[in-house]
Amino acid sequence: MISTAQTPAGGHHVHQQGTALLIALVALFVFSIIGLYLALIATAEVRISDNFESYHRARSAALAGLSHARALLKGIRFDDLLQGPDGTHDANPAYIASAKSHAFRMPLSWSLARMLNIADPAGALLGVPDDGVINTGRHAAGNGLSLIPLGGISHVAANPNGPGMLITGRYFVKVADNSGEPSELASDPADDPFVDGDGQIVLRSMGIAQTLAVGPQAGMHSNSVVVYEARFKRFSTFALDAPVVVQSSAVEPASADIFSGSTFLIQGGPDAPGIAVIDTSIQDGVEPAQEILSRLGQNQTACVQGAGSPPIRDITPAIAAHSDKRLLLDEASSWRFVRQSVPQFADSALLGPQTWIGVSPVPLGSYDPALSPASPGQDPRVTYVDGDLFVDGDLVGGGLLVVTGKATIQGHFNFNGLILVLGAGELDIRGWSTVSGAIFLAGLSNVNGNLSWGTAKLSIGENCRIRFDREAIQAAVNLIPAVQLGCREITPIIDP
Repeated sequence: MISTAQTPAGGHHVHQQGTALLIALVALFVFSIIGLYLALIATAEVRISDNFESYHRARSAALAGLSHARALLKGIRFDDLLQGPDGTHDANPAYIASAKSHAFRMPLSWSLARMLNIADPAGALLGVPDDGVINTGRHAAGNGLSLIPLGGISHVAANPNGPGMLITGRYFVKVADNSGEPSELASDPADDPFVDGDGQIVLRSMGIAQTLAVGPQAGMHSNSVVVYEARFKRFSTFALDAPVVVQSSAVEPASADIFSGSTFLIQGGPDAPGIAVIDTSIQDGVEPAQEILSRLGQNQTACVQGAGSPPIRDITPAIAAHSDKRLLLDEASSWRFVRQSVPQFADSALLGPQTWIGVSPVPLGSYDPALSPASPGQDPRVTYVDGDLFVDGDLVGGGLLVVTGKATIQGHFNFNGLILVLGAGELDIRGWSTVSGAIFLAGLSNVNGNLSWGTAKLSIGENCRIRFDREAIQAAVNLIPAVQLGCREITPIIDP
């Protein structure tokens, strides 16, 4: 008799329970994988979002630094920017060579910027030279004032998680020379990276914003870093080379005669004539320099001093050959400057005829040529008069004075800097007035959109003094904003 094996009554259930457990484990594993994947995706999205946000914070900081630096350039010598607040630099040949490189233009190295603690960067910046820091310039009393310090300037915002403020970003700015470029080498053959030769500088603004902390070490950060580079040029168009410069095709007296008496003094220098003339119409056969010379009496020849014999000469060829000064011959450029540019950057813009008798309606600035340009107390200003100007009495000013109408100056007017009588082109100066720097006189008219040079009218009376002073002229030229020639974003890939 053959017997058949019997399956235990609970065996089928045990098998089902084992299968269910296996399915549950598989499902748990799958769900764990999905959960881990979702967690990784969420973390990645947080990091992406944070990186995107921090990049834009860094970008905003870099652009803010660029705007801040642009505003600070007015009135500051480029050499002072290149040499930093202490006015000195490392003379080691290796350092000089490095200062000519593109890497030297960076406020901070890329590696340092990415790991910098933007809340307290001071420790990481120990030993970093101050060359290129925007400052007021060293002077006899000490170092210049850092306007954008080596440690940068922070951006702050309200703390969303509690009271107080948070540092959301920081910008650093550095100025460097455009070493090695033809225009720089033409004026600075030694290619000294701490001396500006062509009026051009390269400015980089670095914005840094913190991202999420990474790495096992406390305080380790990976920052977003954005760098913008801009090039600025300060034109030397009005860096005049004589105490009196007349631009015209013909010259007439503004009052009785061009020269009155024998006690006035127009004093040039070893390389500067007393009166320089720019002829705006060479083809007409009229020589304005000879016209002025013919008005000078024998008892007045000693009143005009300077380079050359006689010290009244035509400088038109030299002006036409100069890359910046040739703009003086361009009617459109001169009109835009006097009618559009100056009113925008002037410290004071006065519309209509002005009469100043013993007092001026606005501060006229102050500048002492005997002191260094960066010395405390130097306060040259830009004053714009759109109309005729009559001055009498004891007044003092310094900087840049621009008059579009007729300028009549008498009494004891003492001005150190540059006076531009550009428009009507009429100047009558007399009395005990003194100008240290230079005067530029040119007639320019606009009739129905047609620009043309007019006849200059000049009268210089007894006792007035006009002395050539290159430093005072340059101080005035420095008040004309530098022109931004371009701007680009810098990355480690495109930076040489």
